[in-house]
Amino acid sequence: MNRSFGTPPSVLWAQVFGLVLAGGVLGTVLVSSARAQSSDTADPELESALVAVDSLRQAGAFQAAQERLQSLREQHPERVPVLWRLVYTYTDLGRSTDDEDLRTQHYENALDAAKDGLATDSTSARAHLAMAVAQGRAALDAGTRERIERSRAVKRHADRALAIDSTLDGAYHTRGRWHREVEDIGFFQRAIVKTVYGGLPESSIDQAVRDFQRALELQNRIFHHLELGKTYLQMDRPDAARRELRAVLERPAEEPFDPAYKNEARRLLDDLE
Repeated sequence: MNRSFGTPPSVLWAQVFGLVLAGGVLGTVLVSSARAQSSDTADPELESALVAVDSLRQAGAFQAAQERLQSLREQHPERVPVLWRLVYTYTDLGRSTDDEDLRTQHYENALDAAKDGLATDSTSARAHLAMAVAQGRAALDAGTRERIERSRAVKRHADRALAIDSTLDGAYHTRGRWHREVEDIGFFQRAIVKTVYGGLPESSIDQAVRDFQRALELQNRIFHHLELGKTYLQMDRPDAARRELRAVLERPAEEPFDPAYKNEARRLLDDLE
């Protein structure tokens, strides 16, 4: 099932760039991973500070987390564990505000931190994943050509993150979302994008399923179930979609945006009845 056939160009562009993590791609998709990986610095004092930051983000105290991370950035300007956390915290803040100008500023700050992270260590998988997230968010307020370029960057940096570290559930999630959304724009719309803007990398809805499944193998999380369920809906596989959406409702809310994901899953299930 492809719902984009015949889509007007103005809507097409919005769909093309929905793939860049709109709806949540990773505001908190790495909260639990961050907690588990807080020992990615050998500095005990910094490690302790990052554990505290992870706890703040887990509790939804994004502004307090951002302020602490900004202070740590000034003290440790070239520490990737500080910078990639700052990227996600800025995206958390962006998702949490209805002020469009403020949201844009948060996403610009996220991109700035992501660039510093890669400049510090281009071999860091987390720095590449943070860049994928930041590029996706920055694309939301960009013009069409820039959005397509940032879309390509989302895929490129997610791939690079997984080439370096194949255990990052967030990177599989990001890539899965990319594949699904590009598939959803349809053959003729993709032809327009290719003709006018140089096209996008090859996509596969089956690869989207595999990526979300792998993310779930690594971290059994509400957000992974939700996006896999939405992928099955796009494939016109209602039974498989119901299974994943029910899993969203059955799991306890553990992260700040989980209640919203549960509400979305409930609406989608109602639509299937």
